[in-house]
This record gives sequence, structure tokens and C-alpha cells, in this order.
Amino acid sequence: MERRIFYNGRITTMDRRTPQAEAVCVEDHRIVAVGSTEEILLQTGRAGVSRIDLEGAFVYPGLTDNHLHLMGHGMKLSMLDLSGATSKASLLRKVEECARMTPEGKWVLGLNWNENRFPLPEPPTLAELDAVSPDRPVLLTRVCHHVQAVNSKACQVAGVSRDTPDPKDGKLGRDVHGNLNGLIFENASRPFLDALPARTLDELRGFARKGAADALSKGLTCVHTDDLRSAGSVDTLLAIYRGWVEEGTALRTHHLVYHPFLDQFREAGWKGGDGDPWIRFGAVKIFADGSLGGRTALLSRPYADDPATRGLAVHSRVELEERVRQARAAGMAVAIHAIGDEAAERVIQVLKACPPGSTIPDRLIHGQVLREDQIRQLCRLPVAVDIQPRFVVSDFPWVRERLPEELHRYAYAWKTLIESGVPVGGGSDAPIEPLDPLLGIHAAVTRRSPEMNGHPGYSPEQRLTPYTALRLFTLGGAQTAGEARERGTILPGKFADLSIFDRDLLDPEPASLLEAKALMTVVNGQIAWWA
Repeated sequence: MERRIFYNGRITTMDRRTPQAEAVCVEDHRIVAVGSTEEILLQTGRAGVSRIDLEGAFVYPGLTDNHLHLMGHGMKLSMLDLSGATSKASLLRKVEECARMTPEGKWVLGLNWNENRFPLPEPPTLAELDAVSPDRPVLLTRVCHHVQAVNSKACQVAGVSRDTPDPKDGKLGRDVHGNLNGLIFENASRPFLDALPARTLDELRGFARKGAADALSKGLTCVHTDDLRSAGSVDTLLAIYRGWVEEGTALRTHHLVYHPFLDQFREAGWKGGDGDPWIRFGAVKIFADGSLGGRTALLSRPYADDPATRGLAVHSRVELEERVRQARAAGMAVAIHAIGDEAAERVIQVLKACPPGSTIPDRLIHGQVLREDQIRQLCRLPVAVDIQPRFVVSDFPWVRERLPEELHRYAYAWKTLIESGVPVGGGSDAPIEPLDPLLGIHAAVTRRSPEMNGHPGYSPEQRLTPYTALRLFTLGGAQTAGEARERGTILPGKFADLSIFDRDLLDPEPASLLEAKALMTVVNGQIAWWA
């Protein structure tokens, strides 16, 4: 690769020893020198070296989203998006319009409805979906992706009826008479997902490419993604993601391996940490519980707004430990989804009982309710935590009515978590939340939505400084993947990943983040996107 110099910039290295610079020299995909414009041009600017004048732009280590579903994000960009529905009536109108345009035999598929945004927080019912789509099967996925809403035609096609028993890792919603009400919780969705027409490889590739293009345009250079359920097999996943560079897509992807695919993964000869600069495999993904929105996150106390439940354990304690031991036998770390404090407790105890079998850290995904005693235990384990700052925007204030009061001070307490010394990385969980990392940084700094100017933020004592929030999406994203030696800061020897913006992301005025625009995204020394 040719030598290339990016100069005349305002560079934040995220390395406290040399925090600022003006120029970076890149060669063979790596950073070879960092310093002032004058010294870098003098030392490395010989004839034939490519020079790019940054014209005073602001440069940061390549931004990473450390937890999302890239293909799911591409699907969201291609499907009926219900995130803008602010009432049940507007949601039903969108479904009815889509049903009219859907050919016979095809499904009406929608994403990201959220009844907590409605004047009356009630989800769509089977009868209401029947009224707007009597002949086309409907499957609408809630914003948390742990609850679906379906109509009678979908139940018929999926072979689900009043007499269908609940699976042990899910639940079919019913009315007081035992009839299906159209809500599907957790893995009770399997018959419906299995009934969907199979996607072609080209369709799946299209979803991944569309998601990647959007990520690069927002300054992201790497994403940690959970796509095996969308791809359907390890071979298909590789067929989707291989060849991207030749096709003009240069985005690093770090893949979690959903546990039902572990045998496929091993039979293909892969192990955790394997891959190349573009595709790398990490930990085994396991679910311990569900979501707060669906009241399936597992709490240590009953829900305040529904004392009949404490949530849903996807696996028993014994089953969860067995899943982890299977990963350990394969020499792999685990990444366990745990939102409620009881789910986190089960994860912590299982990790104590099953010592790590990989140099890649274990990961606790989400950690939305973590008690102080649990954080102390996490400090003694080789485990990182993946957080999604934008959840504050989506979940407050309704989450305060849902959580028991005793747990309020432990909810989304990310400053406490970070200051404890636990490695923490930031992500979006797209398509559940917006992919834009600047919205995640804004949420971490303000603890409120962008529209709530003047609001002190929810649990304002947990607000992060701009530097700490940016670190979540730079070095934090590298640490949670066990890749801090390769990326996360702008230093000689590291991958040449740069995110370049038109203004300072460390501006003490958070509104500046909402106006910032990506100018250029550099991955592995290549200009992967520019405005």
C-alpha cells in the first residue's frame, strides 16, 4: 500500500501521553507516525507520498459500535419502519397501507413499534391487526426485538392456535379467556419466523451492504454484530461478508456466534479470535433474559406495574451454565444478554463457576440494572460490559414506573460502572436504536433526548463527560473485543482507522454533537467513505 499523510487536522488520539496531534502518516494499513504537520511532512513527506489536507477537520480514532445487528439495520432500512408511530391508530394505518401493497402470499413485516410512545401505552391486538390486514399475515417486531405482534393469518400460516402450549423459553400472549391476543414473547416467535419465506443470498447481502454503507457514512469504522440468526448458517454468513473490500465496502465486522450455531462454527474449523482485518469472530452469544419493555427482563423483585411477574429466564441456571461450558470447551469467550439484575446475578455466578477459556474477554450485554454488589463482583472477573446510552432516551420516564423503587438507583448507572474500572464499550443495538454514534454520545453526556433542552437529564449524577463518552465508542469498543492493541487510539503500530468530522465532538456544549457531520471515514488506511 502507498504511504499516505493526513495533515493539517485537529487530532484527538485518545492516548493521554500524547493527546493531541495535527498529522498522521499511514503505510501498509498501519499508522507509522503521529505528530505536528511540520514534523510529519518533513520526516515522511518524500516525493510520491499521497497527501490529504484535512483543512482543520477534527480527527478521532475510528469509531466502533460494539453491539448491533448490522443485517437487521439493513432490513430496517428496507422494511416497514414503525418507529415513527406515535399512536396505535397511526401504527395501524401504516400496516393497512403496507398490506394493500403486499402481494398475495407475502407477509407484512414491520419493525420498531413502541407502545410506550402512545398516549395510551397499549400494543396492537390480534383483532386490530385482523381488521387492517385480514388476508396477509402480519408480523410486527417491537423496538426491543423481544416481543412480536401478529394477526390471525400469521397464526394460521405458522400453525399456532389457542391449543399451542407455551415453549419453556417464551410465551404466547392470551386474554382472560385463554384466547391468543396477538402478542408473542421471546422464543415463542420461532414458528412465525420459521414460516417466513426464505431470503435469497442476494437479499441478505443487500441488507448487510445497506447497513454497512449507513455505518460508514456516520463515521463508524468497526461494528460488533450479531447476524447469525438472520443469515441462518455460518457458511451463509461468510458468503454474505466475504469479498466486501473487492466490492468497495471497507467496514470491520466483529461477529458474535449465537450459541445454537456453535457446532456449525466448530465444524467449519473456526474458533474465537479467528478472521482477518475485515471479518473476525468473537464470543458465543447467549440470552439470559428478555427486555424491560416486554417485562421479560429478569428482576430480583416484582415489576412495580405488574407485581405478578419478575420477568422471564430464557434458560434455567443449570442450562445457562451448560451453555457457557459448551463455549469453554470450544475455547471461546461468552457474550451474555442480561438486562435485569437477577439475570446479571445468574450470569456472574455462572462466570465464576466456569473460568475463561479465551484471551478474548467475556461480555455482559446491556447490564441495564446492575447493583453495586454486582459491579464489585464484575471488577474481579475478566469481563467487559456492552452498554447502549441511547436506551436512556427510549426508556425514560416510563421505565421508572416499571422498575421497583429499590432498583431505581441501579438502573442505567453507567458512570458508576465505568468508575469502578470495569471495561465498558458503547453501542446502539441498531436497529433497536439509531445507528448514529453521535446520538449515543449525546445520550451519555446529557441523559435525555435531544428535544428536551434545559432538562437536567434522568439520574443526572450518572452523566458522563464528553471525553469519557467518546472513549466508549473508541478505545472501549476495542477493549470489549480484546483488540485494544490493534485499534482504539491513534498511535504508531495501530490500524489506520480514522473518523473525521466537521466539528469538535468534545465540545462542552452537547448540542454541537447534534450538528456534527462526518466528512471522511478511513478504515485500514483506505478512504472508505467521504462526504
